[in-house]
Amino acid sequence: MNQVNIRRRGAAASLCAICAAIACMALSGCGGKKPQGFVGSGTLEATEVTVSAQTGGQVLRLAREEGDAVAVGDTLARIDVEKLVLQRRQLFAGLDEVKANRKPAAEAVRQAEDNLENVAKTHERISGLRDKGTATQQQYDDASTKRRIAESQLEAARSQEKLLDAKEKQINAAGAVLDREIKDGTVVAPAAGVIVEKFVEQGELAPAGGAIYRIADMSTFRLKIYVAEKDLGGLRLGDAATVRVDAYSKDLAGVVSWVSSEAEFTPKNVETKEARAELVYAVKITIKEPPRELKIGMPAEVYLR
Repeated sequence: MNQVNIRRRGAAASLCAICAAIACMALSGCGGKKPQGFVGSGTLEATEVTVSAQTGGQVLRLAREEGDAVAVGDTLARIDVEKLVLQRRQLFAGLDEVKANRKPAAEAVRQAEDNLENVAKTHERISGLRDKGTATQQQYDDASTKRRIAESQLEAARSQEKLLDAKEKQINAAGAVLDREIKDGTVVAPAAGVIVEKFVEQGELAPAGGAIYRIADMSTFRLKIYVAEKDLGGLRLGDAATVRVDAYSKDLAGVVSWVSSEAEFTPKNVETKEARAELVYAVKITIKEPPRELKIGMPAEVYLR
């Protein structure tokens, strides 16, 4: 899979919304009148996904441009992975060597087993003759030594087979890593949406983890507003709201989808001490099935129905 870095443009939108909330408080304090039902303003946000190259290399092809729609799994870019293919070929040449050494190793084990079998029979025969008094202790000791040597030789031969098994597993594991890196040379879309930014051009070198595209899910928009503590009691999750976007003529249906459980103070650069002491709460409004004309960053106002 592509390395996915999900982030939202929240800081600027939050600051604008806080400032809007402050402005409303200032209007209220100076005798100004807020529009009927108005609860706050902010800028439109959407879920954005940064698609990165997991395998570094030269960008051979870019399949999408800014503004293009993409579906999950669509090919977005191809990275040059020729060196990785060559490394894989070199690696698996070692696997051929392992396979070629299998027969000699198996033959060595077979010979060691036959030798041990013969030496063991001789040892048992001399042991019986010693018990009868027709074989010397020296003959028995020599036979015992030969048996221990034959057992060690068999163990060594079997260990060679185990080493070949381990090397084969190691090569296959390294090959699996290379296969994954080669596969990652094809960058695919992890989510559906619209390309809102392209970070590289064809022919450029993309580092591993380097951003290629940013995709935004335009099927749902949100905006964050800040509501004064005294006005928070009129808001509930699921409440219907009307959203008015400056650049769009029609009212849009929204719903209160999140209310912060923690208060925030207004910024210190606000002129009056009283305004700085005001507490505000972040509230998110979700717009489902928005019109295609909406764009990220558009200013909007929220009114309770």
